[in-house]
Amino acid sequence: MSVNYAGFGLDGKVAIVTGPSQGIGRAIAVGLAKAGADVVLAPRPNHDRAAIESLTEEIHALGRRTLLVSTDVTQVEQVRAMVTTANNTFGRVDILINNAGWTCTGPAIDATEEDYDATMAATTKSVFFACQAAARVMIPQGGGRIINIGSNFAISAFKTRAIYGGAKAAVHQLSRALSLEWARDNVVVNVVAPCITETESRRAILERPGYKEWVAEKLPIGRWNQPEDVVGAVLFLCSDMARQVVGHVLYVDGGWTIH
Repeated sequence: MSVNYAGFGLDGKVAIVTGPSQGIGRAIAVGLAKAGADVVLAPRPNHDRAAIESLTEEIHALGRRTLLVSTDVTQVEQVRAMVTTANNTFGRVDILINNAGWTCTGPAIDATEEDYDATMAATTKSVFFACQAAARVMIPQGGGRIINIGSNFAISAFKTRAIYGGAKAAVHQLSRALSLEWARDNVVVNVVAPCITETESRRAILERPGYKEWVAEKLPIGRWNQPEDVVGAVLFLCSDMARQVVGHVLYVDGGWTIH
């Protein structure tokens, strides 16, 4: 998909993207660079090195700068160091994209305490402390934009995703509450909530017999997301076009949640 993102006007902005190695995170990182932003890439410490090198080369070819800050988002001190390093390197942080997350999959009756804690730490706790760290930079500098990646599962119940759905619902409400606290300081927090998205890690699931047909019935538009489908929504919320969009959850779900 070839889209001209330059009109979003992010020239000179500095953006952090967590979980950029593949899928939605990678597409957002490239989209930000195409819109004019320099990009801080924050993959997990044991990330796919070849994937990050390829992404870095693509962003550099667009004339934008990158900074690699490997970050375990479940560790608060690493999250804080991620934001501090970005600010020390570029002198500001204008945009934070909280994309990284993790979920256990399986019947709720079989879930362990470790499953619950791991999902909440990677998906909800990490988002709060990254938002907090970013706001501590953004408020003194005069503002910024935070986009948290949510999910349609936050409001549409889905078997085998009970913990994940609860974690993402918390991200949605957390984002609304943080915008309520920080909007007067021009730090606005919004959510982009995709539906099932075809990424490298999900492709095997989507290729199961009958799955495509089931999804086509759930989605009025007739297909699941590609990572690039999420980018425009994120860039809109990062831009000055969305100055009055505050504490909003923007569903990019092919109509799943209008059922």
